[in-house]
Amino acid sequence: MPPSSPVAGSREQRRARIEKTALELFRTRGFDNVTVEDVCAEAGVAPATFYRHFGTKEEVVFAYREDFTAALGRALDVAAHVPDAERLPVVLGEFAAFLESQQDVLALRDQIVLGHPRLMQRTLTVQRDMESALATGLARLRGSSTPDPAALLQAGIGILVLRVAVRSWRAGGGGSLLTATQQAFGRLREVVAGLAPGGD
Repeated sequence: MPPSSPVAGSREQRRARIEKTALELFRTRGFDNVTVEDVCAEAGVAPATFYRHFGTKEEVVFAYREDFTAALGRALDVAAHVPDAERLPVVLGEFAAFLESQQDVLALRDQIVLGHPRLMQRTLTVQRDMESALATGLARLRGSSTPDPAALLQAGIGILVLRVAVRSWRAGGGGSLLTATQQAFGRLREVVAGLAPGGD
């Protein structure tokens, strides 16, 4: 069935409605105080429809993974056209632009996850998966199907830079997430320079 068909569009709209309804209920009532039946009643769908789109309540909270993976893939595609030494900043810059475009829904998800140990643990798992995907993507750009130590190190650094940048950006200051990411990279370079023999 073509993605542009009316049926496919209707299916996507139902999924989006379920997701939006569930997230709002989780935010206002607390994740553990909302049942699948509550979500279905509010969204106007049957439980069978919910389970066709999401296996569990947790899957709704972490439904963004597919969008994140696709955005990371696009960022890696852009970075394929720059020298190897410049790829990580380009990837993170492109991905930061995507994150900024999703800031409202990401903030909502963060409200739901904070203070919930099981969801926090799942968030860490998603972050590790993203780090692994970044390492694999960087290695692929070098012509390797398996991440080498350099790709693994770059991916770990990249995720760390994004964490610092997002935290700084959310703390305020009026700048963009891209600017915060560039600033975090600058601080990283200063730290690395200080660790080098003879560094200040």
